[in-house]
Amino acid sequence: MESRERVLSDHLAKVAAASPETFPFFYRGLISLRFPIPVSEILEFRYLSHNLIDRAAEFDCTYTFDDFALARRQDLAHCGITKDTHSDRLLQLLRIIRHFHDVHVRASEERERQLRAALEENVFAHHHSRRQGRSMGAAAAASLAGALLMSPPATLMEAVTLVFGYLCADHYYSLSLLKREEKSLRDDLTEILRRRVRHINWRAVVRQTAAILGYTQPSRGEAFLIEQQDTESRSLTSDFA
Repeated sequence: MESRERVLSDHLAKVAAASPETFPFFYRGLISLRFPIPVSEILEFRYLSHNLIDRAAEFDCTYTFDDFALARRQDLAHCGITKDTHSDRLLQLLRIIRHFHDVHVRASEERERQLRAALEENVFAHHHSRRQGRSMGAAAAASLAGALLMSPPATLMEAVTLVFGYLCADHYYSLSLLKREEKSLRDDLTEILRRRVRHINWRAVVRQTAAILGYTQPSRGEAFLIEQQDTESRSLTSDFA
């Protein structure tokens, strides 16, 4: 449990450090978080979150009252967050998370375009190698026939046959390489599409982040755990001040 929760703050730190490919791990880890969690993870997540809120201008996420703010205010009210200072700071964090999500989606779509372009090039190269392989094979067969029909056999024609035969084998060998490359590209594309977070469940994000920040209780009313040196544990209730 503890190692899993530590990963969440690690992912948040990586996302904040301009690693958009990490956003899916952060988002899915956040909405699937189960309480209670170690207080060390609570403190780390709070530190990172408040640091991001204070740096909101760096992400062009300064507060404006718009449709996003109105919708999120409703989510905040639904989760029981009524204190203005808590609402304002959490709303700022939600704007930053939306910014990270937008960056993730753009990076994911750009990577998808690159992979699809590479697949198109692979298909073209596959057809080209197949055509060239057949042409070189036919040329090698014709050269061999010519060499056999000549009396005495012509050394030059034998050499040409070997060259065409080598080129034919080379093109057909490249087909196997292109096939492996195609599989790798398709696997990468599948992974990109699988990981992409297309939509955000904002109410779940509000519920989880508010609980971690201490603005509300966890959904099941459970406490955060703090580990003791004697290996026993006690509970630490969230601060609602």
